[in-house]
Amino acid sequence: MSMSEIQYWDVFPKSIKVSKVAYPVSVPLTLRGAPRGTAVFESSNPGVASVSAEGVVSLGTTLGGSEITIYDSEERDSVRFVRVEVVEYGKSDIEVS
Repeated sequence: MSMSEIQYWDVFPKSIKVSKVAYPVSVPLTLRGAPRGTAVFESSNPGVASVSAEGVVSLGTTLGGSEITIYDSEERDSVRFVRVEVVEYGKSDIEVS
């Protein structure tokens, strides 16, 4: 791969932290730059945080952590990560960074 073939892309927010609640909180992920194809989203722990094919993270009803993995295309040549955490109520306000 030459330097001219390298394309910038990134995902935001980089981390999501919420207090446990009765109903799921939805946080859309935003892609910036030029991914090579259609982004692929996966959660390491869907019980804590699930992610749709469109990149909307649903979380908040189960304590714990997860990592959302975002690939730039079906080929999975380039990857980004979003850290997700659900903590006990009162331990944190909603934090997206």
